[in-house]
Amino acid sequence: MDFAYKGILQILLHLPKPLENFLFVLIYPIYQILHRNRAWGRVQRHLELTHLETQTSPRKIFFALYKNYLQSLRYLCHMPKALQCVQFENEEIIREPLENGIPVVATGIHQGAFEMMHRVLTRYSAHVYLFTHSFPSQALTRLLHQIRKTPGLEERETESVAKTLREFLKNKGILAMLIDQATEARGTPVEILHRPAELFLRLPLKAMEMGAGIVTFRTFYENGKHIICFEKFYPPKSNSENVSAQIADDISHWISEHPSQWTWNYHRNFTRGIEK
Repeated sequence: MDFAYKGILQILLHLPKPLENFLFVLIYPIYQILHRNRAWGRVQRHLELTHLETQTSPRKIFFALYKNYLQSLRYLCHMPKALQCVQFENEEIIREPLENGIPVVATGIHQGAFEMMHRVLTRYSAHVYLFTHSFPSQALTRLLHQIRKTPGLEERETESVAKTLREFLKNKGILAMLIDQATEARGTPVEILHRPAELFLRLPLKAMEMGAGIVTFRTFYENGKHIICFEKFYPPKSNSENVSAQIADDISHWISEHPSQWTWNYHRNFTRGIEK
């Protein structure tokens, strides 16, 4: 099974662009039919709920998800063309607190080529901690761990939250989190795009109470570049309610700015108070 996954990976990494696009044209109609009452249907409903159906479509969203994921894999595998397509903005937002000895929780969302985001944090610290979940397939879990592996980045299971939090604060490093989706965690109620939603901010806010700062950042594809943009720094001991509200407003703006690049298909988006 390990060999099969590695073979598929090599095929995906080296697909010529015309064939890459043709595969999407071939697969998308089948996926749409099979998932009309699941992921594809959720995307359509979410666009209608948020009144963004005139700005994008399910096809554009799944095409962006497909292309961005392929580009993420190529970046994580150090393919030169993928590395050259990444551009950084506002790096001083994360550099300055770390240089002043403040540990940072780097929070983002599942938008653009988001698999790149944790790797790039090793530019700023030799102690980057990332919580990951194992897949049912051990072979797939091993392969993804191998792809993500880089000096300075440590993957941790969610069962080790307390231990990881202590190490992160002691080493004054970076705790990496995507806060718009989680499988089992309990989220903080907010509004995203004027709809009831959840952000998984409990751990970042706890770390902030204990002396860490929070940095928000995101990635999106624009003009041939994958932009890694650092947005805001919230100092230690900031007011939790104000931070949560401001981050929710910013995420609404990020999604509205690049609506085709967010993962609308996730099953817990906009379900609070709507559907279970």
